[in-house]
Amino acid sequence: MDFEAREDVDGVRLSWNTLPKSKLQHQRNVIPLASMYTPLNNKSPQPCPLADKSQILRCRQCFSFLNPYVVANSGVWYCQFCEFGNVLEQDANGNFPLSINPDSSTIEYVTGRLSKFPPIFFYVVDTCFEVEDVEDAYQSLKESILLSLSQLPENALVGFISYGKHVQIHEINPMNGPKIHTFNGNKDYNLEQLQKSLGILLSNLKHQSESQLFGPIADMFLLSINMAEYQISSIIESLVTNTFPHHTMKQRPLRATGSALNIASLLLTSILGNHGTTGGHILTFVAGACTYGPGKIVGEYLKEPMRSHHDIDRSNKLQLPSVPNPITSRHNTKVDFSLVTNAKKFYKKITSNLVKLGLSCNFFIGSYDQVGLYEMDEVCYKTGGVVIMSDSFNTSIFKQSFIKFFQKQQPILDDNDENQPEEGEYLDMGFNATLEVRISKDLQIQGLIGNATSLPYNKSNRYIEQSVSSQPIGESNTNSWKLFNVNPQSTYAIYFDKLDSSGFGATFIQYIFHYQHPSGELRLKVTTIPLSVIADSDLVNLESGFDQETALVILARDAINKLQLSNNPDTNAKTVVESAAILKQLDKVLVDFCTRFAIYTKGRLESFKLSSTYAMLPQFMYHLRRSQFIQVFNNSPDETSYVRHVFMHEDVTNSLIMIQPSLLSYDVDTYGSVDETTGEVNNDPEPVLLDSMSLGSQKILLLDTFFQILIYHGSKVTEWRKANYHNLEGYEYFKAFLEAPKREAMEILMDRFPLPRFIDCDEGGSQARFLMAKLNPSTSYATNPNHMYGSSINTQLDVLTDDISLQLYMDHIQRIVIAKK
Repeated sequence: MDFEAREDVDGVRLSWNTLPKSKLQHQRNVIPLASMYTPLNNKSPQPCPLADKSQILRCRQCFSFLNPYVVANSGVWYCQFCEFGNVLEQDANGNFPLSINPDSSTIEYVTGRLSKFPPIFFYVVDTCFEVEDVEDAYQSLKESILLSLSQLPENALVGFISYGKHVQIHEINPMNGPKIHTFNGNKDYNLEQLQKSLGILLSNLKHQSESQLFGPIADMFLLSINMAEYQISSIIESLVTNTFPHHTMKQRPLRATGSALNIASLLLTSILGNHGTTGGHILTFVAGACTYGPGKIVGEYLKEPMRSHHDIDRSNKLQLPSVPNPITSRHNTKVDFSLVTNAKKFYKKITSNLVKLGLSCNFFIGSYDQVGLYEMDEVCYKTGGVVIMSDSFNTSIFKQSFIKFFQKQQPILDDNDENQPEEGEYLDMGFNATLEVRISKDLQIQGLIGNATSLPYNKSNRYIEQSVSSQPIGESNTNSWKLFNVNPQSTYAIYFDKLDSSGFGATFIQYIFHYQHPSGELRLKVTTIPLSVIADSDLVNLESGFDQETALVILARDAINKLQLSNNPDTNAKTVVESAAILKQLDKVLVDFCTRFAIYTKGRLESFKLSSTYAMLPQFMYHLRRSQFIQVFNNSPDETSYVRHVFMHEDVTNSLIMIQPSLLSYDVDTYGSVDETTGEVNNDPEPVLLDSMSLGSQKILLLDTFFQILIYHGSKVTEWRKANYHNLEGYEYFKAFLEAPKREAMEILMDRFPLPRFIDCDEGGSQARFLMAKLNPSTSYATNPNHMYGSSINTQLDVLTDDISLQLYMDHIQRIVIAKK
């Protein structure tokens, strides 16, 4: 079965595409049933079929949509979800609805309705910059924001807040002139206090003219970019730093990030609260840690350290209350962990406000130190926001990633439509999206893991409660979720529980995706997926329907979700899960999986064998155990939150690269050689194992970890390059050899979001550690104790690590399996 072909068409990949008839037999298969769903998937060369609202047909009993897999007979179609018969309507020409065609497993409906408001882009900008950052990073940030204004839709609504020690709301209505409302960054404002301070009255918010979306008071703070672009540009250009005098060697700048986000959410609640939800983004730019007011994560003085993973683990074990109770760290300094706990609760309140509004919060971070993403991660995680983390706003990682955030889509072209838009007119994203999942009676929904928030039961459908599992996972106890803003890479893991099936054939899953198109249209996308139901003893078809790549990703998401729940201040101390416990759970899953599907003779290690369909999962699990998603050593809490947030957003292919990075090899002996059979010149790199055996002095390796693109030069190649051979006449092939991995790296960099960090290093250099940390240490000092590191006698480079190799790990797993009865 071609799993990637289905993903290209429908945006869906499942861990199991064939299911046994009984619930018990499915439980014995160890790996849960789950799907990775990418609503705005754009991998297919053929556009998704478009239909108008007149083509929409739904079951009168359970409200599921007509699809190609229904049973139709004598003008009646029978819903496969509730078995109810419905009239199969035809148009005036006698044609059946487009959704019943075999190629309409995914179909998009243009409902003809328009969103009440255009999308919102609300800027919240940090102005705490000091010394050299003022000229470089701060100026670069302002230039990037100015450039982003030109990328917004013409009717987009914009607002602007700047903050330092205090929070400033800028009026953007050109009729009123430049005005600023300043708020105390140390105060936790509520909605009533904000409205009173701004003079906002409900009557002023409701009253509006034909030229106004909102009332005259609201239009001072949120206005169409067409009318406010000049005013906002002037505000940005004249924006000055907001750093109060302090001892730069002893004190951190006072920065009220939490208060700024709170005021932004309250202001938008004041404006939109009586009008309903609309799609949009809060674009938050953070240059350092929050040290002032609600949400602060560390004190003003530099002698007070920021929390580390060590402090977080200790606080979980000690079950500290939410009162000032410092933890003595390893360096005899004190960490007030109550700041972390209180900050998480504060940002949870902000998250609740944004969820009600339908807006997502995005963080663009430019700082060498931590800024508090660990505390703020729920704000962007629950609202489907994006996180871009860089060392400075002056880096290409921030600049290019930020502009790519506003990437334009290639619209669906219709030769019969004279009014079709020009290419690149719309942003490549969907706003204010929701997802609903409907399933056959032999399935139940456990929950969703991804950047989304669960919605309440849809009471119009009486079958929902029957479809919800009693074993929740992630955002659970419902069959519908709020996805907020969705881009082509946004992918959501939905977990299912299998019940006993009444017969053979197929069971079905239907994804109902509502979203606001960038054009302003409200659209509906329906995807229906069949899963074959087979006999419990049919191991051949069961094996053909197993997708081991998807299985790895859904196991990884579940493990990461458990670790994230452990850091929630509302979580009961008894449910705290540590990395060591997750590793044991993953190992148990792998042992049970190998016990179920491996062929072996008890007590004979050499007899152990897994078929190719199952064989890669143990290797994937080995790299997952070592990954930065599970192992937090040498990472800050902010870095861990960042990589986990990105992982929860990406599809199966990118997630697999994050867990087991790809490695390409360029060998100087074979590069440019001519194939004797085909006569073609061999200039393509060779995919090699992520193993220390792949190292070589005459090789160039290209490593892609998703977050980093690394080019590694072997010692001989480095010597020749330093000798300037590539610039000598007659060595053109060597110059092409050096340039080949750079071209490959550039192709990856152009398509990747966020932009990865590019590293160019040599064997023995300090940056080479990023490659060594990812390699399977099949050759290490532990396996070759008599070999001196760097010795020219042995051409194989040893890895300095105490980690066990993949082979030793697999031997250990196999010994456990063959010892079982």
